[in-house]
Amino acid sequence: MRRILAIDAGGTSSRAVLFDVNGECRGFGRAGGGNPTAVGIAAAVDALGLAVERALGGTASGSAADSFVVVALAGTATAPFLALLDARLAHLGLHGRSVIEPDLLGTFCSGTSDHHGYAVIAGTGAIAARVVDGHIHTVKGGSGWLLGDTGSGFWIGQQIARAVVASLDGLGPSTALTPLLLTATGIEGTGVRSRGRSEELSQLMRELYALRPVELARFAPLAFEAVEHGDIASETRPDVVARDILEVAASAIARLLAAAVESDVKPEVDGCVVLGGSVLAAGLARAPDIFTHRLRAAAGGFELVTVEDGVVGAAVLALRHLGREVDVEFHRRLVREVDRVRTPATQV
Repeated sequence: MRRILAIDAGGTSSRAVLFDVNGECRGFGRAGGGNPTAVGIAAAVDALGLAVERALGGTASGSAADSFVVVALAGTATAPFLALLDARLAHLGLHGRSVIEPDLLGTFCSGTSDHHGYAVIAGTGAIAARVVDGHIHTVKGGSGWLLGDTGSGFWIGQQIARAVVASLDGLGPSTALTPLLLTATGIEGTGVRSRGRSEELSQLMRELYALRPVELARFAPLAFEAVEHGDIASETRPDVVARDILEVAASAIARLLAAAVESDVKPEVDGCVVLGGSVLAAGLARAPDIFTHRLRAAAGGFELVTVEDGVVGAAVLALRHLGREVDVEFHRRLVREVDRVRTPATQV
């Protein structure tokens, strides 16, 4: 029987599911970031290979005619990335056809069986799209950490870093983000000063500049922690600085969605709005008073549907490539199947 693999290649984590044309899932694997733009080509292929290997359960598929792989991926898949990925899949015994699809489409298809609607991803980056006839029609945002992505995990992480540096330098207000970021970077407060600066500030600057810019996204969860719990020691609850960061982030993401919905590029479409990505997941669960009403207003009355990731959608896209239509009931069954095999997966 042909082996079908669907892969969701995220910036910080990747997921792969093995299933058949009837939607029965036979294996699930999780690994680190599989987006070559975020982590580099070699690291991305290593992560995707590990996720696939785990989904296969350590077994290899057979001949060149028995596999089909769909990868939902943000950005552009370059020739070197594709060549290295094909080689890794072949090493795992997967010699059949592989297709790259936009991560936005994978996210959209994870939330609905419809062919029309809207998708928003706010994870490492931030982007929104209008989907028409099962294809990406209009895209808003997604210009990357250097040129845009306000509201993304990177942007939130950068704002946290800037706020903490300003606070330690006496140029900004005190914030519960400071001890959180120092702990996250392994820096202990000593109160010692050297060359006119606190040792904490000097060490923090060295640590942050040693990272690739996009890696600042790892600190985004600290904003939600500070808003939820504040700084117990100083009785700052919730943290005003962190809340301001999240309010700007939520407004920026809502603007992306509104731009996709209200764009004068035709055709206009009805349908739900599928929301994905770690920032939106955390925002809706941990700071709903900041995120929910903004997103609902931007959606213009369309239903909001949240998804954990894009792996179900990648499976839907694979089935459609193979000529299998996915209706509402099939989609529900596929979601249940992925959840069934996903639950025991504890790989990192």
